[in-house]
Amino acid sequence: MLQGTAGLTVQRGNKIDLIRVLLTIGIVSLHSTITDLANSTPVYDGVIKAILTVTQVCVPLFYALSGYLFFRNVPDDPSSNWFWTKLRSRFLSLFVPFIIANCIALAIYYATMHFFPSMISGYLGDSWKDPVFVFWKGPINLSLWFIRELIVVTILSPIIFLIVKHFRWWGVLILGLLLVLRIGPAPLFYYSTGACLSVWKINPVEKWLMSDSQVRISSRAWTYFVYLYHYLLVIGIKKALVAWLKPTDTALQVGIYMVTVIGTLLILTITYVLMRKIIPRFTSVLVGGK
Repeated sequence: MLQGTAGLTVQRGNKIDLIRVLLTIGIVSLHSTITDLANSTPVYDGVIKAILTVTQVCVPLFYALSGYLFFRNVPDDPSSNWFWTKLRSRFLSLFVPFIIANCIALAIYYATMHFFPSMISGYLGDSWKDPVFVFWKGPINLSLWFIRELIVVTILSPIIFLIVKHFRWWGVLILGLLLVLRIGPAPLFYYSTGACLSVWKINPVEKWLMSDSQVRISSRAWTYFVYLYHYLLVIGIKKALVAWLKPTDTALQVGIYMVTVIGTLLILTITYVLMRKIIPRFTSVLVGGK
């Protein structure tokens, strides 16, 4: 999901890749929770509450890492061409996959509505008929609000650079105040935090992320694919299992949750590997050219 590790050495990108993997698993775990389960047990509710508490940090950390990577190796006085090159790259890696993923989600939603209407009853109402909702305001693939907001703050990156360059953490705090007041994009504070760390190469973050690592992971494309296409699959799996098993005891309720998480990751991993082998160029477009 995050952009910008291509300029790092293979080893130096490994810690960032490992963080990306853990955060992606956290996002799938967050969306796999069932908070309105009928007859849920106190133990199940406690488990879900703990999972929600832990995984809530995943999205803010993703934004912070995105800001960090965008401004990695930024010149002291970047030209407009530097920002234009960056923005053009992000258009291909963010906006294009965002539109394609929503088109695919719309097709899946339409097919499900006709063949398995009970699976999506009450999910979107008539909102799917509104193109603005489908491709931006919602969007129809609801988890892609993250990408939508990331597109917005990326467009604002020249302004964010000036703020963190001239005001450092005071600028970040001002952007944090905008978050509290709900003015502007929600991730502005988190993204600018990562930007400030990168622009000023603040230790120990810089040293830790950029130090050599024995962990060998190359996961940019896989994590992005999982994030883009996990949401509707998660909904389908957990709804189908709840309707089929009608769980009333803790073991079964927690089991459905675990099967949803593991099943989603396995299905998307196998799908990604097969697509990468059979239709590599199309798959590369789906994940922004990674």
